[in-house]
Amino acid sequence: MEQIISRCGNICSECPWSMFVRKKIAKEDWEEYSQQIKTYTGYKPVKFEWEGCVGCHTPNDELPSHPFFNFLKKCRTRKCGQYNEIPNCAYCGRFPCANTVASDKFTKEKVSEKLGKEVSDEEYERYIKMFDSMTNLNDIRSRLKDTQIKNPKLVTHKREIPELMGTFKNASFKFVYDVLLAIANSNLGIKGIDTVSGLELYKEREEFFWRFLWLIGIFGNVNKHELNLDSGTLYDNRKPISLPNNEEGWNIIFDILSKFGIDTELEIKTDKLYTPGGYMRAKIPKTNEPAYLLKMKTDPKLQKYPFFKGLNEMLLELQKNSEKRAFSNFKKLNFTSILE
Repeated sequence: MEQIISRCGNICSECPWSMFVRKKIAKEDWEEYSQQIKTYTGYKPVKFEWEGCVGCHTPNDELPSHPFFNFLKKCRTRKCGQYNEIPNCAYCGRFPCANTVASDKFTKEKVSEKLGKEVSDEEYERYIKMFDSMTNLNDIRSRLKDTQIKNPKLVTHKREIPELMGTFKNASFKFVYDVLLAIANSNLGIKGIDTVSGLELYKEREEFFWRFLWLIGIFGNVNKHELNLDSGTLYDNRKPISLPNNEEGWNIIFDILSKFGIDTELEIKTDKLYTPGGYMRAKIPKTNEPAYLLKMKTDPKLQKYPFFKGLNEMLLELQKNSEKRAFSNFKKLNFTSILE
């Protein structure tokens, strides 16, 4: 069949999660095949419980109703490609940008290094190449003419922050508010926020950050300029956000926090941190103990007042005065209920 390339450069027609491959491989051969995929990528395709992915070029109104397809509807690279009317990222004037979901994690060299052995060309073609999205996109780009490349249509976004109609009852609250305001006015470490993919990533990260800061303020164990928060508490109270599923994901968050004076590190509590599917555990298997701990401390510029203590007291008071609207008001920086 004709090769089908996804918006982000994966080869859909060879992807084990796709309906295309499921039609080619007999059910009796599936277990061996899926185990091979897991060996090379760390992820094992789900069993024959439904027809498989129909690909990201399928319009929303033609996607099956199965919950699996929510990831396609939400994919920022798919939205960006649709908005700019291009087949995939290789056709974009800003390629490669930092906001695509295309990855360079599955190159032949990186998989060989991870496995501790040289991956053959045959192994790469059969089990890896379909996920080597950045390499695939670079290959497409090298064959395009200048006239085929389009600059993205730009988008704008302005965060609406309510004016303070009053004063905080103490300087500590105002100090905390100023830090939160700086975070709200930032791009949260995202470049290219003027594209659909950049804006979608910003919205996703913004939603995460305000829930995360809320969890820190409400549930963190504070000791002067330091705060600890365990993964079990994070997991149990995370909704409606998803937590980073690996250490690399957390490091992105830590780098952003450091720009605002909050230094964070992970303390791993188990040698079984990851599930067989490659995701970080919240708790140690067969126990209720946390799998990791977030250890946070403020640098000198945030030590004029005890920042974590001020955040905790501020949020508890907001929770008391705003009740069910407390978190909603917090992420909008609406502190009217606790102003004098």
